[in-house]
Amino acid sequence: MPGFFHPVEETSGIKPLESFPVEFSRGSLSAVVSTDELAGALFVHTLIREALGEGKVYHAGPKRAFSPTILKALDVEPSNLLSANVYSADELLQALGYVEDNSTVLVSQFPTLREVSEEKLLELRKRVDEASLTLILHYETLTFNELDLPGEFTRLFILPELFDALLVLRTNSYRGHHKLNVTVLKAPPEQIASLGDHSVSIDSIVKVITGR
Repeated sequence: MPGFFHPVEETSGIKPLESFPVEFSRGSLSAVVSTDELAGALFVHTLIREALGEGKVYHAGPKRAFSPTILKALDVEPSNLLSANVYSADELLQALGYVEDNSTVLVSQFPTLREVSEEKLLELRKRVDEASLTLILHYETLTFNELDLPGEFTRLFILPELFDALLVLRTNSYRGHHKLNVTVLKAPPEQIASLGDHSVSIDSIVKVITGR
């Protein structure tokens, strides 16, 4: 029988970039959509870099979303980064059974997994809560309706109400300078001030990722 009540503790979290508007904390479930490849690569690699400073990091998905070359350029020690290929919601749940408590898990291309349902999302939420995981479901896509963010998150993640944070990332450049634009549609109560649109300078990170 589950223990329904337990003391509430304040938990620290991680930010991919210092100026990133949202912190991903232990025991949280987040959905992040990148609408261009640069935004996706930047988010994945900086998140892994920062999360490895806190402990083990796990990556799961139908394809590997990170580059060892880019991680090396970011001075990342990859020995605590573990990766698995999963192709369905059931396989993801099985993989999470091998994840150590209090770890960070990044799932790439989550909406493409087979048999994602309300029931499977509830199981994911349960696993996050039981193991105090930082679970981030990421989706990189070029097809995204910016005019209907609530509808898009419902289409892609079925039950956005279960998530602690919902974010959209996209990049733009002007005269050689790059910005990461972040829309925070939903945030944890303690970070509610971050709701809305944000712009983060990313020139130095872009040079590392692109190699120029």
